Amino acid sequence: MGHDVLTRGELGVRALPASLAGIGGAVLLTATLLVAPASAQPTTVAGLLSYYYDLSAQAELVNEELLTVQEQLTQQQQASAAAADAAGTAKAEADSLRAKADTAQDVDRVADALSSRSDLDALSALATSTSPDDLVGKLEAASLVAHLAGGPRQGDAALAAAEKAEQEATAAAKEAQDLEAKVTASANEVQQRRSTLDGQISEVRQALDNLTPEQRSLLDSIEDYDSGDVVIPGGNTGPVLQFALAQLGKPYLWGAVGPSSYDCSGLVQAAFHAAGVNMPRVSRQQATVGRKVARADVRAGDLIFYYEPVHHVAIAIDGTRAVHAPSFGQDVKVSSIDKIGPITVIRRVIP
Repeated sequence: MGHDVLTRGELGVRALPASLAGIGGAVLLTATLLVAPASAQPTTVAGLLSYYYDLSAQAELVNEELLTVQEQLTQQQQASAAAADAAGTAKAEADSLRAKADTAQDVDRVADALSSRSDLDALSALATSTSPDDLVGKLEAASLVAHLAGGPRQGDAALAAAEKAEQEATAAAKEAQDLEAKVTASANEVQQRRSTLDGQISEVRQALDNLTPEQRSLLDSIEDYDSGDVVIPGGNTGPVLQFALAQLGKPYLWGAVGPSSYDCSGLVQAAFHAAGVNMPRVSRQQATVGRKVARADVRAGDLIFYYEPVHHVAIAIDGTRAVHAPSFGQDVKVSSIDKIGPITVIRRVIP
C-alpha cells in the first residue's frame, strides 16, 4: 500500500519530495501539540525526516510559549518585589505611629493630671497672675495643656489610617507572591515539555546524521536552498538584511539572541536592532508590529509569520526567499518563503 506525501502545511512541517519518500515509504505524523513518545520514532528515512520536522514544529510552538511565560515571570517577580517594598514601607510607617501612640498615652495621662488644676486655663491665668511674668508662664502652661489634650486624638486617627494601609499593602504583597508562584509553576511545566521535545529531536537528529552518503545527499538537496545573489536595498532595510545574512550557518538555539546562535524571533530582534528598530522578543508579539502586507506585495525586509498560533518568523530577502533560524539541529539559512510553512500573516515594519 502506498503512502501519501503531505505538504509541510498539512503536517505543520516541510513537504517531502517524491524521490525521498520512495526510499522507504513515509511514515507521516499529524501535526499535534502533544509530545509523542520516543518509541513512536519511525524507522524509514522519509519517516524520520517528517517526524523530525513535526517535532521541530512542536518545539517552535513550545519555545514561544516558554518565552512568553518567562517574560510574564520576570514582570511578576518585579511586581512582587515592588509590592514587598510597599508593604515594608507601610509597616515601618505604622510601627512609627504605634510608637508615637504609646508615647501619646503617657502624655495624655499627664495632660489629664494637668487639666484637673483649675488655674491652668487662660481665664484663670488672667485672674490669678500676680505679675506679667507670672501671667506669661501660666498662659504657656495653659497652651501646653490644650495641645496635649488634642494631640492623642489626632495621633489615633493617623495610626488607624496607617494600619489600614499596612493591611492593604501586606495583602497585595501576598497576592503578588501567590501569582508569582503560579507563573513559576507554569514556566517549569513548559520547560519540562521543552526538555522532553529536545530529547526526542536529538535522538531523531542523531539517526538522520547516521544516514549513508547517498541518503544524506537526498536530504541535503531539500534542506539547502541556493541563496544566489542578494541585492541589499537602501534605507533602514539594508542593515536588517546585512545583519541577518551575516548570521548564515550559525546554529539554532531556542531562547538565543546571538551572537553565536539564534532562535527565529531572536534573529529578527537582533537584525532589526542593527537598523535601530526595537522589536518585541516573541514572534507572536512581533506579528503585531508594522502593517499587514499581501503575499504578492512582499519585498525585502518584510516579516513572514507562520502557523496558527504564530510560532515561526522569517525575514524576506525578496519576493521568493527569506532568511530564518529554522529549528533545533539546523543553522540559520535561506529558504523559499512558501516552503517554510503555512503563512499566517506578513508584516512590513520598515516603510
